[in-house]
Amino acid sequence: MESIVIKNGLTYTNGILTEADVLIEDGKISKISKGNLEGDLAIDAGGKLVLPGAIDVHAHTHDPDFLYREDFEDASRSALLGGITAYVEMPLVKDIDDIPSFEERKSDGKKLSYVDFGIHGGFMRSKNYNRIRELNELGLKTFKVFTCRPFQADDSIIIKLLAESKNTGSLMLFHAEDEGILSYFSDLFPERTDQLSVHEARPAEAEELAISKIGTYSILTGGHAHIVHLSSGIGLEAINRFKGLGADITSETCPQYLVFSRKDAERLGPYVKMAPSLKSENDVEELWNGLQSGKIEMIATDHAPGTREEKEIGFSDPWKAWGGIPGLATMFPLIYTEGFERGRLRIDTLVRVTSENAAMRFGIKGKGSISVGNSGDIIVIDRNYERAVDGKELYKVGWSAYDGMKLKGWPQYVLSDGELAVDNWNFVKKGRGKFIELNPSRYIQLK
Repeated sequence: MESIVIKNGLTYTNGILTEADVLIEDGKISKISKGNLEGDLAIDAGGKLVLPGAIDVHAHTHDPDFLYREDFEDASRSALLGGITAYVEMPLVKDIDDIPSFEERKSDGKKLSYVDFGIHGGFMRSKNYNRIRELNELGLKTFKVFTCRPFQADDSIIIKLLAESKNTGSLMLFHAEDEGILSYFSDLFPERTDQLSVHEARPAEAEELAISKIGTYSILTGGHAHIVHLSSGIGLEAINRFKGLGADITSETCPQYLVFSRKDAERLGPYVKMAPSLKSENDVEELWNGLQSGKIEMIATDHAPGTREEKEIGFSDPWKAWGGIPGLATMFPLIYTEGFERGRLRIDTLVRVTSENAAMRFGIKGKGSISVGNSGDIIVIDRNYERAVDGKELYKVGWSAYDGMKLKGWPQYVLSDGELAVDNWNFVKKGRGKFIELNPSRYIQLK
């Protein structure tokens, strides 16, 4: 493998931006110093930002029932174009809850993914909750749990899963919406076909109640919990209430909940149907504040594309539309533009929520920061470069909910495991990624 040196950049290392060159040899960062570094290939960053590659811990990319939408290869190409150099595969419909399903998904990833990838288990519920130890021994240590349909685990199972997470050192990832509230509103709105109906049927209170239960069970068992795709201010308040009581509970939010609110549902219709639903403009601002304050630890995509046909059926009946959007290629540019460039996030916060904290919480060894010995996962950002989102270029399904939105933060260069993956905004990666065994740990908040 050729050595690569990134010269003359503003490099984020040890918590600050500094003028420093970075040398990558044999796929790893070998030196960081001001000048005098040489490599087989030199990239002149010319005062541009040199940052650690982003990490997405929540991407539905390779479900065997939906490979017509995309597979590991398609998704990892999209990820690299947006500066994501590692992601964790989340089950979508087919369970990953035994040896054959785990080995099949891992084998497919090794053959197809351009980036390093991990795998979450799931969906854990009454039929499989007793397999945690067996799966841990195989290297599967993070597990998705639903508190509502379609893969609901009832409360008696959730508390057992959290107890087992303490016993095994594993981490339970919760889709947190209360089934009772969701059932009530779905029965209340049987005839509504307006675009707001599918959002109003999943109120913020459903998220808050489910999180409160999870927090209580975490306190009682000493279990380890992570809330996925946090969408509301009161959900965030609940998380922090239980943190104050000593619960080991963290969270991620997604770009869609930081960019869109319910008012956008009338404009974009089924293209922004998702679960949890979009909330209010006030919720959007509370989530931004949660990121900057450190109360929300990371950004993830909940990437789950459907075809145009699967979305557009919802223009006449939103209940029939696929509930998910593509997000791998746009995660970092959106957070960079709407967060850093608009002054909502400092540069240190940007790096923490897109890279560092995910690596720390999920135990992704050798990633998350530009440090000697770490993987050569680096992105170079030209702050003056701006481009409109074009889903046809970014995704196999050919659309994005952000189509036409002008963003900065598109990486000019991306290095993935020391290999040049994006060169002047063009995809060039050839090598395949490696499987990442996650080793989650208790989260210690960075100051």
